[in-house]
Amino acid sequence: MAIALYDVLLLAHVLLFVYWLGADLAVLYSARFAADPSLSLETRQVISQIMAFVDLFPRMSVPLIGAVGASLGAMSGDFEFGPAVLVAIWLSAGIWVATNLYLYLNRQQQSRTAAWRSFDLYWRSIIGVIVLGAALAALLGLGVTDNRSLAAKLLVFAAAIFLSLALRRIFLPFRPALRRLVEGSGGPPDVVVMQQTLARARPVVLGIWALTVIAAALGLWQPF
Repeated sequence: MAIALYDVLLLAHVLLFVYWLGADLAVLYSARFAADPSLSLETRQVISQIMAFVDLFPRMSVPLIGAVGASLGAMSGDFEFGPAVLVAIWLSAGIWVATNLYLYLNRQQQSRTAAWRSFDLYWRSIIGVIVLGAALAALLGLGVTDNRSLAAKLLVFAAAIFLSLALRRIFLPFRPALRRLVEGSGGPPDVVVMQQTLARARPVVLGIWALTVIAAALGLWQPF
């Protein structure tokens, strides 16, 4: 049996959802041990390296889910846009992925990544606003699709992007505090900062997971 491109993209779409959910769970779980003062600094350093690597997967899965989903919608006829728009979507996703790869590979050099971290936040914000606008327009009958389930899925995806932005901001104090501990210049206040950060991040992560499940259900069941 021949496997069509649509089937390959559909499989990729499912796998990207899995990597998004599973990797976020692993990062959140690992962060608990990184904030555990009973563990040695060497152990925390290893945990930090594992977290940075695993966190790369959801960072890359989000833009690729959008690009693959757009391709699936265009191939099925649910999205009403031409090849130029699809190319622009893939180009935007490629920029997002490349930025995250650069940040990961240069994560130890703060001077080289500061500007790119800001760019990443702005780029996510722009994409989130575009997806939100497309979702609202589609729900009002003015957008790129007449499939209301797909429009609702776009709305959920936009919400997940904005929650991921909030999560990045919440986690800003975590890695510097962990780095100070690993380098031996930190102390109990840094442990408190890490534990408080985890407490604030937990409901946001649960919200992202819920939105991801809702998006998957909308895609599978097409309730509207």
